[in-house]
Amino acid sequence: MREGMSRAPTGAKLHLGCGTRAPAGWTNVDGAIGARLARLAPWRWLQRHLGWVDLDWPSDLTIHDLRKPFPWRDGSAQCIYSSHTLEHLDREQGRRFLNECARVLAPGGVLRIVVPDLAVFLGRLEKGELRAVELLDQLDVQTSRASDPWWKALLAPYFRFPHRCMYDTACLIDAFAEAGLQGEAALPFVSGIADIDAVETAERTRDSVIVEAQKPSAN
Repeated sequence: MREGMSRAPTGAKLHLGCGTRAPAGWTNVDGAIGARLARLAPWRWLQRHLGWVDLDWPSDLTIHDLRKPFPWRDGSAQCIYSSHTLEHLDREQGRRFLNECARVLAPGGVLRIVVPDLAVFLGRLEKGELRAVELLDQLDVQTSRASDPWWKALLAPYFRFPHRCMYDTACLIDAFAEAGLQGEAALPFVSGIADIDAVETAERTRDSVIVEAQKPSAN
């Protein structure tokens, strides 16, 4: 086990990179600095009295750095959902993340990944709806932004986590295949995960790629 995290029970539903959306019945996992700070009583006091940042993090999150090996047993998860998290990992980290998903997913279990769709941004560029100088900002691949005051640019690497790898549908399906899973493009809220509405939102599926796979059942 890692970072004080208790093992999820067999049949767990893993919500990886959950942010502040942490529905009951799921093992909601995040490793963001905000989630970690929210557990510290002095920081909670400062936030409550000074309102520095929005730290409306649930108190029962499982804290884990998703760039590292998962602490769950092989085949222990009935489903895994992750939205707008994979793109924050570089290509190699993303490979390891998907391999870990495949490892902990039970035979017959479902993996569903949502990421921003690179093809959408390039399409806007081609149509003239987006200027070339605006592309990097739209892709969110830089830590600092031109509009940042000096102090925010200095602190940006500590509170901003830009996109480090972008996908279109074909690339995400290929990434699933590298992990041994046959992924298919999916529509919002149409899923083999029964309570998909608990974790998926319309806002997070807009302009996004959704790929879902069912792990083959053991022979």
